[in-house]
Amino acid sequence: MKRLLIILVSGLLTTSVYAQDKAAEELVASMPKADMTYRELMETMGKSSATIHEGILRQNKQMVTYGVNYILTHPAPKHKPWSIMQKSDQQNFKSSLLAFDKILDTHAERVVKAADDNNWAMASEAAFDLQNACVSCHAMWKDKVK
Repeated sequence: MKRLLIILVSGLLTTSVYAQDKAAEELVASMPKADMTYRELMETMGKSSATIHEGILRQNKQMVTYGVNYILTHPAPKHKPWSIMQKSDQQNFKSSLLAFDKILDTHAERVVKAADDNNWAMASEAAFDLQNACVSCHAMWKDKVK
């Protein structure tokens, strides 16, 4: 899975800088603005992930749906997300944001579909993939934040 994420992100890094800028700007602009920092947003996403995992353990579709809904509809932070990075890393971070936004949505949708089907083992597997995507992104960027 980690290799797939790296390949996906690497593929996006080869697109034009202009397209990355525009796509990242459009992605952020399409989201409601939150009165929180990027760090606070990530903490809230972590709480949503925990709600998903607890919902799976309890076999509670409502909890799973609640956690997934936040991940699928999360707001943008009050500042440009890439502003947390050094100037030299901002383009690559924009590419990662674009890639991981799609990856998280895919795994989150798999989680809720499996829960709707009462396939809790599959929901757990999809939640693991979701969590692994989060960890992969954090591993790539946590030491590069200003």
